[in-house]
Amino acid sequence: MQSTKQFQVYNASAGSGKTFTLVKEYLKILLDTDDIFRFQNILAITFTNKAAAEMKERVLESLRDFADGNQGDLFLMIKVECNLSEDKIKERSTRVLNSILQNYSAFNITTIDSFTHRIVRSFAFDLGLSLNFEVEMDARSIIDEAVDLLISKIGTDQQLTKTLIDFSLDKAANDKAWDIANDLKDFATILLNETDVTQLQKIEDKSIQDFTDLKNKLKKQQVIFEKEFKEIGEKGLEEINTMNLEFGDFYYSLLPKHFDALSKDINKAKFFDDGKLRERIEENMFYSKSKSDEIKNSIEEILPTLLELYAESEKIYQQYLLNSLVLKGLIPLAVLKHINSSLNEIKEDNNIRLNAEFNRLISDQIKNEPAPFIYERIGEKFRYYFIDEMQDTSQLQWQNLIPLIENALTSETIKKERGSLMLVGDAKQAIYRWRGGKAEQFINLSNDENPFTIKKFPENLDTNYRSYSEIIDFNNQFFTHVSGFLGNDDYKDLYLTGNQQKKNKREGGYVQISFVEKPKEKEERALIFPEKVYEIIQNLDPEFDLSDVCILVRKKKEGIAIADYLTEQNINIVSSETLLLKNNVNVDFTINILTYLQFPEHKKAAADSLYFICNRFDLDKDVHPFVSGAIDKTPTEYFKSLEEFGIYFDQYEFLQLPFYDAIEYLIRSFKLVENSDAFVQAFLDVILEYQNKKGSGLADFLEFWKAKKENLSIAIPEIKGAVKIMTIHKAKGLEFPVVIYPYDLDIYREIKPKVWYEQLDKEAYLGFDTTLIDYSKKIGYISEYGNSLFNERRQEVQLDNLNLLYVALTRPVEQLYIITESHKKTNPLNEAKKYSDFFVDYINTIGVDNGWVQNDEVYYIGDSKRISEKENSKSEVKSIQQEQFISSSWKNKNISIVSRSSLLWDTEQGTAIEYGNLIHEILSKIKTIDDVDLAIQNYISEGVINKEKAIEIEVRIKEVINHPILKEYYQANLDILNEQELLTSEKQLQIPDRIVLNKKTATIIDYKTGFPNKKYHKQIRSYANSLSEIGYHISKMLLIYINDELTFEEVLKS
Repeated sequence: MQSTKQFQVYNASAGSGKTFTLVKEYLKILLDTDDIFRFQNILAITFTNKAAAEMKERVLESLRDFADGNQGDLFLMIKVECNLSEDKIKERSTRVLNSILQNYSAFNITTIDSFTHRIVRSFAFDLGLSLNFEVEMDARSIIDEAVDLLISKIGTDQQLTKTLIDFSLDKAANDKAWDIANDLKDFATILLNETDVTQLQKIEDKSIQDFTDLKNKLKKQQVIFEKEFKEIGEKGLEEINTMNLEFGDFYYSLLPKHFDALSKDINKAKFFDDGKLRERIEENMFYSKSKSDEIKNSIEEILPTLLELYAESEKIYQQYLLNSLVLKGLIPLAVLKHINSSLNEIKEDNNIRLNAEFNRLISDQIKNEPAPFIYERIGEKFRYYFIDEMQDTSQLQWQNLIPLIENALTSETIKKERGSLMLVGDAKQAIYRWRGGKAEQFINLSNDENPFTIKKFPENLDTNYRSYSEIIDFNNQFFTHVSGFLGNDDYKDLYLTGNQQKKNKREGGYVQISFVEKPKEKEERALIFPEKVYEIIQNLDPEFDLSDVCILVRKKKEGIAIADYLTEQNINIVSSETLLLKNNVNVDFTINILTYLQFPEHKKAAADSLYFICNRFDLDKDVHPFVSGAIDKTPTEYFKSLEEFGIYFDQYEFLQLPFYDAIEYLIRSFKLVENSDAFVQAFLDVILEYQNKKGSGLADFLEFWKAKKENLSIAIPEIKGAVKIMTIHKAKGLEFPVVIYPYDLDIYREIKPKVWYEQLDKEAYLGFDTTLIDYSKKIGYISEYGNSLFNERRQEVQLDNLNLLYVALTRPVEQLYIITESHKKTNPLNEAKKYSDFFVDYINTIGVDNGWVQNDEVYYIGDSKRISEKENSKSEVKSIQQEQFISSSWKNKNISIVSRSSLLWDTEQGTAIEYGNLIHEILSKIKTIDDVDLAIQNYISEGVINKEKAIEIEVRIKEVINHPILKEYYQANLDILNEQELLTSEKQLQIPDRIVLNKKTATIIDYKTGFPNKKYHKQIRSYANSLSEIGYHISKMLLIYINDELTFEEVLKS
């Protein structure tokens, strides 16, 4: 039974079950027919790969449950809404599930970018593209390369050279760095933005000469204006002097100061930005009542002339200011066409296309065609459309989809069936304006706008199924209250009428707002928020695991500051920084060796590599003399010196191998990973992709690594006992039991914001009617249009940043902690400048009257004890882990197979694990018995050991820690230093396995494998001497031998 609601628009606030609704409607279309291939006619589009994977998983799981006869809420809903019997649902689910699994490539739940890429790839020939082009996702790096290519042409193109030199000189004249490369790279990113590209098309016919002519004209005009300002200023002062008036005779000397500034320096004159002067003119207040009648009369006599002069200067200033803004952006705009040419040159040479340009390619192809040919085949295939996160879908993407969807909605099949469209979104969660997603698009679709000829059915998902009641109540009250901050009525209505979520059955929860006062000292200010975060974590109900906690930040540097502080406090964390490949010691060592191979004079790379080797292999060497002696050797001698330690690396063999094989050879030679290492495997994936796309030059790869290393990471794993730190944008769509949101945010702060000014006088500006200028309050002074442009952008920034806060505060399930600045003086809500203004105003206006409890500068509501039941495991999904790093020389291969890091194969470890060394390594991560579970879990998560082996290792480690003689050295009340570097008086580096400190008394413990050896006595006594030299009394020196049986010996002082 086909639904009569062909076009549905769902407003889905945070936590309202939009994925559940999408899956339900998707399943209704699947099960409402005996056609087991109907899924091939459905296209579901989401915003992220994770969301697409989640929806696919839910559809398949639901079909599996239905087929097994499990009658949950979803089953019963479909039974009623589709009017189907239980047996029919079970029978159809079984058949449809089998059909999907056998035709999985036709199971079209995908991202908008993937779908767009598929269209472009399918019609590459028709679009004039190479049939085997590669997609480049990192558009910024290609832009940077294009700018570098452009600058390399300086001297070959006379006009371009002069323009770039003038730009550099202009920068130097304004006390800025003369280097223009970074400015051009930042500016050229507008070539990637959909909105900017539309505007650029309006000036694409302009040459550098056209820009140069306009620049010269405006500069001459500015000189004339400055001369006129000076004349006006002098006339005004002359009028004042003629009447023998002093500056102080005027109200606050405002008017005379204005003319004085005009006569001396126009940049010091104040016009619209001087509120006091404008107010006095509008109020006709030019002198105080206490002035004598003679002074008042004298001012009144010349006042008409002064006001006329002021009005004249004001009019000239508007044009002067517009010229200044136009001139500032003129040269970068002038060379943009050349940058685009360089960009196209790079794309053609490398046979690549930027992901960012696909929407424009399709738009350009279909905009002038009533029946776009590229949709003919696709349009016949898809009949049912689902679009998730509609508020993040760009305008161009939506406009490209309309013709495709229109065909499905208006045409009929042989069975007289028409297609359908379901849009799901929330304008309050629109936080991607910078990449084309505009809240206004979904606001309009939710209201009156309808691009199709059929009736639209708006729906509201108004129940929050995610959070506990206290969090829902707080967010309802808080965002309704702060909606008064928004200057646009449509935006305000989003939070006034669209933010009253109904509660679910989960009662309770906890919300805390902490106000912190920023210290004056910069170092103390940097710590105030991380310290408060740590305090909150320490005071959490112990029933919460650290992995239940997520700290949300706006800026990457904020996350790094908190991560560094928590790490210092021995709190385990997972963040984008910790997952970067460059921060892995094995990857870092590999890069150092590659650097040394390419640049033998690079002493730091050579030294860092040797220090790594000494530490990694626990070499019985005086480290500092060994390193300082080796770094001055030739590369051949350098690598030869490592052979005495069982490390054999032939640089000439390395250089003769294919690049990927060479890196594997390096990893094998230095015995970096005998067991699986997710970071090394991901690094090898990078090597393979680089070799396939770029080639195999070592120097080029090092340049590539330098440019890309800040963005190359492994996926975020679920690690028990570790706090997550992520940006708000990364957290969108996710939920966490406990959320901590620290820091304040300057609502109006933007990085080099710009706007298109589209009302230039075409005649006065030599044929230009639009240009790109810096966005600031100055544009509001230029004209009424400039003022409306300023206010429109300001209102968008208001909404975007309130939306960002909404996304952050709606992530928690059970507990929410907000840390913000306290203010002795706060701004009224409609003048708020920071998030802290919102929280202060809320607490002062509403909070205290709604059950909030105050404890100094902390306000809270609810109970901080955990209500939810503690989960035994994070997921029931069993992952297969690759426990052994598999690599062999090309000589031993008849066929070369390279495993991707995402495909992990289960293998037997056997004797490959050096059992004692592994326990030794895990013990280095343990301070007390409470650390054992987390340490072992990390090794399981990294694929080093399986769960069966983990049980065996846990028993052995606890045998060490709980040994009657040893257990006192693993207590929580002691200061423990694991693998702490010591520098001897001879400047040699030592690293004992474990030092246990009790005030000024130290016990040294070293873990060993194999048989007892007198050299170990000498080594541990050396550690003792170093500690004695810095004032510690040595209590005991213990050697623990970890073999089949655990033995230990106490070393006596010599």
